Amino acid sequence: MNHLLRNLKADYLKAKRTPLRAAHLVIPCVMAAVFLIYYAAAPWNAYSKVQAYFQIMGLGYPFLIGTFCAIVAEQEAYAGAYQMMLGVTDRKAAFLSKLLLLILFGTGACILTSVLFGTGYYFVLQQHVVRYSFYWIAALSMAGGSAFLYVWHMFLALRFAKGVSVGLGIAESLLAALCLTGLGDAVWIYLPPAWASRIACTVMYRYAENGIADVYADSQSGVGHLCSGLWICVVVTVAACIFYVAWGCRWEGAKGNEQA
Repeated sequence: MNHLLRNLKADYLKAKRTPLRAAHLVIPCVMAAVFLIYYAAAPWNAYSKVQAYFQIMGLGYPFLIGTFCAIVAEQEAYAGAYQMMLGVTDRKAAFLSKLLLLILFGTGACILTSVLFGTGYYFVLQQHVVRYSFYWIAALSMAGGSAFLYVWHMFLALRFAKGVSVGLGIAESLLAALCLTGLGDAVWIYLPPAWASRIACTVMYRYAENGIADVYADSQSGVGHLCSGLWICVVVTVAACIFYVAWGCRWEGAKGNEQA
């Protein structure tokens, strides 16, 4: 644990040299502000506005995660061809600290994005279609649903190249968009890029205020898959973390990789 904490502190300090910190603060603030300004005048249904906001959040996750993982991997590649990760006595701590740092950054950004929007929508625009507590629950749900993507993209960025991580992130965002249509109703629980947005939108109806009868009806198909989706998400994420650590302990660097 001490090794992990020391590595985590070191990685946090190294993040000063990258746009990671700024991006995880600026993107949530800008997104919340832009949508609140637009929603103040948009003639949409109030419930649909909230739903669309979290859907767009979920669509952007895979691309952003792929990009941030690529930045971290690229930094290590340029700092001695990964020797700061490969030449330590406790590789598990070195590999886990980078993953944990990104997940913590992502969770904080997700909470900030959701709560800033929710505070403005609930208290400033006076739209009470969902209870205020939903914005906190949704943020944590989306953060948990995206944890697997961090593991997956850290592996891709280290094992292959930053272009692979970013490129697949774009493809996963497109897949997540497809899963928000009727085509994804039965299969989204098996597709990690769709977990964040689908889980948040499915949970949303439970926090809808009384009088929105159509919300419950429209959400029934998704609710039936929610428990299964949560179990699959947890099991797959834990298994991916175990694989990531085991692989990292045996990895010998990106030989032949364009990053090396």
